[in-house]
Amino acid sequence: MNKRFAPGAPLTVAAAIGLFILLGLGTWQARKVGPKTELVHKIEAGLSAEPMPLPVHLDDPSTLDYRRVSFSGELIEVEPIRVFATSTEGKAGYHIYAPVKKQYGMAVLVNFGWVPAAMKDAPGLPYGATLDVTGVLRVSAQPGSMTPENKPEAGDWYTADVYQMAEAFGLRTKEFYHFRVFADEGVLATNLPKGGQVRVDIRNDHFQYALTWYGIALTLIGVYVAFGFKRGREMRG
Repeated sequence: MNKRFAPGAPLTVAAAIGLFILLGLGTWQARKVGPKTELVHKIEAGLSAEPMPLPVHLDDPSTLDYRRVSFSGELIEVEPIRVFATSTEGKAGYHIYAPVKKQYGMAVLVNFGWVPAAMKDAPGLPYGATLDVTGVLRVSAQPGSMTPENKPEAGDWYTADVYQMAEAFGLRTKEFYHFRVFADEGVLATNLPKGGQVRVDIRNDHFQYALTWYGIALTLIGVYVAFGFKRGREMRG
């Protein structure tokens, strides 16, 4: 067998290193399958559940991220914030944010929905009215690597940063909840802004990635073995 199989030391070392890397990548992806699947199931359950009353205190908003909630409060009369965003249909425009002050509690920054980019002025909101809000709780948004910075003084908003928006609304740290709520469609008695703009874009392709890396590893083994036998036959000849 040794006379026929002779891949050589350099190729063996290179193949071993490559195989180690490929198996490591495959295992890394495989370990992500369970947690990501659990997260997706949690989000689906939260979005399909009946709205739960918004807790008076919520130290860790991530525990209720993507959970449907409900509360009542007065819409504070301030200039709403327009955050550049696309609708659930992919149309360019803005999400309209304004604070709603709970009767017993703090202000909630509410995303009342989407308006088209052609609408230069924010739609009228029922300031001073008591609203019964149902919607989806979301943590503060984080900018992507290519997302421009917010410029509150110029009214240019690209990331729904709860803390920056609260400051722009004149709210102090203990006067607002450190999360936001995406209002359902129908919370306002108007067509615009269009509510219900929660988007779930969590890909769970780790199983496919794991199979890909393991498949490449098997291919590497096959090439290594085939070359080793070919080289062995050439050496015997």
